[in-house]
Amino acid sequence: MKKKRLDDILIERGTVEDRQGAFIVVTEGNVFVGGQKAVSGAQMVDVGADIRVRESRAYVGRGAYKLEAAIKKFETDAQGKVCLDIGAATGGFTEVLLNHGAKKVYAVDTAKGKMALKLREDPRVVLIEGTDIRALKKLPEEVKVATIDVSLIPLQEILPHVKRFLADTGEVIALLKPQYETRDPKILRHGVIKNTRDRKRVLDGFLRFARDSGWDVRDYIESPIRGSKGNVEYLIYLRIA
Repeated sequence: MKKKRLDDILIERGTVEDRQGAFIVVTEGNVFVGGQKAVSGAQMVDVGADIRVRESRAYVGRGAYKLEAAIKKFETDAQGKVCLDIGAATGGFTEVLLNHGAKKVYAVDTAKGKMALKLREDPRVVLIEGTDIRALKKLPEEVKVATIDVSLIPLQEILPHVKRFLADTGEVIALLKPQYETRDPKILRHGVIKNTRDRKRVLDGFLRFARDSGWDVRDYIESPIRGSKGNVEYLIYLRIA
């Protein structure tokens, strides 16, 4: 029997709208092929296969699926660790860290009142609202895993402030949004960088900056979920060099 990618079959059957939607339901563990839980939207299955999709138990923020992909790729272990979520917003990254066994998450955001209630009431979450990470001088303890998802501010302005909170063996997963790393009107049109070469140039510029700033860039991936206006984003895995 002819085989196709699972995500393409889900789209054809009207289960999801696009591959990003397929990635979300598969990542949640809600897709079963012949009674077996699907592991990837890219897996090849028979076009006539029995595919069932369980009701979604969605994360509080779609950004969560970006971090899920990064943790899987980079094999980051949050189990029993104190973590820091910079740009926590509704708490998508925070929720993922907790689901992966984080002992505690310091959730920092410049805004107030955005964090989902279930996370706000979770005793493992220490919410630091109305605070710019650049102005935060210290935390009560070192963190072993830090995540960054900020908007409007270049990641280059945030990264230098992370070291003071991080243990020597700590890890950072940072979401790079190229549209906020450049002001060049030649490549940034209506808030979107459409040209692959331009995005790569911005990415390479950030990686050079990180290395020059004393970071060990271990790996990076393209985010499986696009940002606002369809912008391509990258998840970057760093340690202190």
